[in-house]
Amino acid sequence: MHEITLPNLKPGTQYLYRTTTTTADGKSATSDVHSFLTAVECDQPFSFTIIGDTQRNPTVTAKLAKLMWALRPNFVVHCGDVVDDGADKKQWVEDLFVAGADLWARVPLLPCIGNHEKNHPFYYQYFSLPTPEYYYRYRYGNADFFVLDTNTRNKLGPGSEQYEWLEKELAKSKAAWKFVYHHHPVYSSDDDDFGDSWRTATSSGDLRLRPLVTLYEKYNVDVVFNGHIHVYERTLPIRDGKVDRTKGIIYLTSGGGGGKLENFAPTPNWFKGTFRSDFHYCYANVAGGKFELKAYDQDNRLFDFFEIVK
Repeated sequence: MHEITLPNLKPGTQYLYRTTTTTADGKSATSDVHSFLTAVECDQPFSFTIIGDTQRNPTVTAKLAKLMWALRPNFVVHCGDVVDDGADKKQWVEDLFVAGADLWARVPLLPCIGNHEKNHPFYYQYFSLPTPEYYYRYRYGNADFFVLDTNTRNKLGPGSEQYEWLEKELAKSKAAWKFVYHHHPVYSSDDDDFGDSWRTATSSGDLRLRPLVTLYEKYNVDVVFNGHIHVYERTLPIRDGKVDRTKGIIYLTSGGGGGKLENFAPTPNWFKGTFRSDFHYCYANVAGGKFELKAYDQDNRLFDFFEIVK
């Protein structure tokens, strides 16, 4: 495996590249010519797609990757569980990279780590991310993206490494838009991950993450993305534990990338905006003070849309 730094690239510029390697038996293997676009300037519009929980379903992953590539996004946000078993190299090579080859060869993939990656070295070898990689921040256009590791090995409350880092980075951010993504959901209408909703009351989301909401609200995060639950769910705008259509934060679960689909609780939660149990991806546009998001199913049918205007 190799990492190569390309210095002195210009922003918002298309580059062509080709890779060549020498195999173990001394033969040369050369790729096709591919292109990529460097990150846009701060005042330029951009788009990105969102997918989660591709796991081990290369048929669906390939189908969704083709649909995402057709929209020519600037980059792809992956909400974790990129493979089903992080220690299985075949799943990385065939189920993920071969399935989405046309997309991954041209468009940056910026994931958060999920529980199925098992914190395996393959995750850190296959992705080149800002230090320390299991959480990081990046700027694109007029937006800042904050990426967290919400697996159980990491505490997430005040005083924890990621909590203190996130507050520091959010406080420094001067971006027009602030987006956070991590694998597990703060709010969820799932029927059985947070208690058996058919027999008793549930926590309706991962309670370990609730302390992070304090930071999201304090620093006016716009949207929080997650995966883990194999459905699509968009909450109503939330602030202070209730719906606030003026200052609320939208929490969006996009976990329909290929993992076995899940179900919703039999009764609606107070935060329910819309949900759907189907394989899907999302497409987001940011242009100045306007954010738009569209959700498409595996047959490329639009089933949800919302916008935020500042």
